[in-house]
Amino acid sequence: MTKNEQLQALIQRYKTETGEKSVDLERVADWAIKLGATMPKPKSARELFAAQLADAARAEYRVDSKTGLSYRANHAMRQRTRDGRQLVLWFDIEDATRPQMLYSLSDRRQQMVGDAVHLKIDEMIWNSKHPDEQQIELDMDFTYDVEERLNSPGYGSGEAA
Repeated sequence: MTKNEQLQALIQRYKTETGEKSVDLERVADWAIKLGATMPKPKSARELFAAQLADAARAEYRVDSKTGLSYRANHAMRQRTRDGRQLVLWFDIEDATRPQMLYSLSDRRQQMVGDAVHLKIDEMIWNSKHPDEQQIELDMDFTYDVEERLNSPGYGSGEAA
C-alpha cells in the first residue's frame, strides 16, 4: 500500500468511526496523532527555502508596457536527472528560448487538460450516482471564458480585483 493509500484509508476510517461525511483534515490529523500515527519527517531548512523560492518565482507577475496585460515572469521546465530525480529549471520569460517556452506552455496546457478530464469524470460519476437530481453539465470549451476574461475591464492589468 502506498503512502497516499495509507492516508486515504486513515481518512475513511475517521469517517467510519465518527460518522462525519464532510471532514476537516486538521481534525483528522489530530485524531490520527492521538491514535499514534507516524508523523512525517519535517523538511530541512534548505528544502523549505527552495520551496519558498519556487513559490516566489511562480508568483512574480509583470505588466506588459504595450498591452497593459499582467503576465507570469518566470516559467518552469521539468527534467529528469540521470538518477531519475525530477529537477525543475526556472527561466525568465524575457530570456526564454522558443523550445523552453514551448515546453513550459505545453506542460501547463497538459496540466489544464488533466484537470479538465478529471472534472468531466467527476461530473459523469456524480450524475450517474444521482440520476433523480438535475444533471450537472459543464461546458468544457473555455474559448469564450478566456475571451471574456481578457476583455473584462481591469482584468490582466496587474490591478487588484
